[in-house]
Amino acid sequence: MKVRVVALLMGLAVALVASAVVPGLSSADSGFGDANVSKMMADVVLVIAMDTDIEVMDPAKTAAMYGPPSMVYETLITRDKTGAYAPGLAEAWELRDMRGTGYPHEALFNITLKQGVKFHDGSAFNSSAVKRILNYYADNYSWNQYVFWSVYGCQNKTGWPDSGLWCRDAYHLTLNLTWADVALIFNLSNLYGSMMSPDALESDGLTDYGTPGHKVVGTGPFILQEWVPGDHVTLTRNGNYTWGAPWYTNPGPAKIDKVIYRIIPDRATRFAAFESGAIHVLQQVPPYKAFGFSSASDVTLITGPGQGTYHIDFNCEKAPWTDSTLRKAFGYAVNRTLILDVVWHGYGEEGVNYLAPIEPESRKVPAMYNFSYDVVKSEQLFLQAGWDDTDSDGWLENTTSGNELTLPLWTTNRAEEVAMSELLQQAFQDVGVHVALTQYSEDMLRTMASAGMHDAVLLWYSWPRAEILDWQFGTWAMGGSNIAYYSDPVFDNYVVNWTLANTEKEFSDNATAGHIRLLTKAPRVPILYWHQIDAVHNNVTGWYANPYGMEQVFDIVDVDIAPDTLVPELSTLIVPVVGIIAVVAFGGLMSRRPEDD
Repeated sequence: MKVRVVALLMGLAVALVASAVVPGLSSADSGFGDANVSKMMADVVLVIAMDTDIEVMDPAKTAAMYGPPSMVYETLITRDKTGAYAPGLAEAWELRDMRGTGYPHEALFNITLKQGVKFHDGSAFNSSAVKRILNYYADNYSWNQYVFWSVYGCQNKTGWPDSGLWCRDAYHLTLNLTWADVALIFNLSNLYGSMMSPDALESDGLTDYGTPGHKVVGTGPFILQEWVPGDHVTLTRNGNYTWGAPWYTNPGPAKIDKVIYRIIPDRATRFAAFESGAIHVLQQVPPYKAFGFSSASDVTLITGPGQGTYHIDFNCEKAPWTDSTLRKAFGYAVNRTLILDVVWHGYGEEGVNYLAPIEPESRKVPAMYNFSYDVVKSEQLFLQAGWDDTDSDGWLENTTSGNELTLPLWTTNRAEEVAMSELLQQAFQDVGVHVALTQYSEDMLRTMASAGMHDAVLLWYSWPRAEILDWQFGTWAMGGSNIAYYSDPVFDNYVVNWTLANTEKEFSDNATAGHIRLLTKAPRVPILYWHQIDAVHNNVTGWYANPYGMEQVFDIVDVDIAPDTLVPELSTLIVPVVGIIAVVAFGGLMSRRPEDD
């Protein structure tokens, strides 16, 4: 009996000591169960730096879903750490072509939902909830309604939503489709298909939901606690979370108690905070800083393929850049190996076409269409376009007007992009082109380029599917995301074909053909395929970089921080006192008599 009494006394003593030294822990919290042991220690808090604030945490209103939403929300389908599709809130799914079967619709998409899932507000996750969420996304004012255009009635709202969304029972849902849209699997696997609480959505409305001071409610392993615009976002662990994706090692709850995203726009301040240990994780580390971190003994660099390119986009409506042969000549004048080595320290790959190599529509392009460093070919193309060094002064003149060729090249003021532009300037000068460099903030640069004020801009993009080519070069997007001001009915036809594709092969074949068409017309000069670079302190375990980017659900439940990183005051105060108690208790146990048991 004495063993049990002494053990209980030890537990109470430790709890009392802890309650005395841990701020915010009252005597009412000092029980010795598992739930209260964690309260005796400081919260395990992961701090992540962000360079820009969160716009909004609702994919119906933003084109930027990354960071906190990846831990608050979940998707029906996920991408595992290899990029493969895997179950999420849907246990299974099936896209079926129903043409010729007598079914009233061209195709259907069956979804089997995971059971036992709850939203953070306590409401049930079921087929009715999914239907209400998709109905919200299909609103005419929703940014991402295009994702669901293949669902019957979505575009014209004829009989919507009941004609398109059929709840067969609480956990089985069918989407009736106007074509067998292979993009649905992709669209339901990224954060633009996040499952949000329909009760929260309907109480806040499209205008307010997901904005600071309003509701942000998902099913994920973390819950939004506080959002101070321009300063930080704090997430707290969802203690009820036990339904992690099958590729998670830990199904939940998460190992850490809180995640704090700190908004630190200034690079020097952000790096200093990381180096001091105040920040655990730096994402999208610039290459020059990654090179410095590579030799740090307490830092791990996590790198992996990115989803896009750095590139120069011409204004194809502004002379002389209306000439595709002239544009193509620049593509062969770029020494990509030099840029990759000098500016990026090897973190990336040479960009030979317009899609990242993780995408099959990049790898399937025949080598003859890809760009390379070939000065002789570049000079030949300049000559074909009517530009030659007619007076032997080292500069190209127009063979008709005699005017020398000048490229006004705009770039952002970030260090790596300035360095890249200077190497590009030298490369183009080496083939006889004057280059005038101008720097702007990225927001200003994109705004002016969208308005068509530029001749050429050095920019980047990130998206893991070939459909991005439509956003960047489709005629419909001129004056918006199509900053190349490129218009081509042949390319637009490929876009129609891949959008209405009934099989993944049909999509890929048309996207590859559209990609090749663009490469022959050269509205863009590819420079490099950038890589993701995260810097993580060695006391953090489980962090990773998803090959399909930050706009995916993140496995935060397997991330942990080593226990030896407790705040010094806590560890130094608790350990000696507990040690004394343990010695006294052990002595009591050793002196006990058999009849005391």
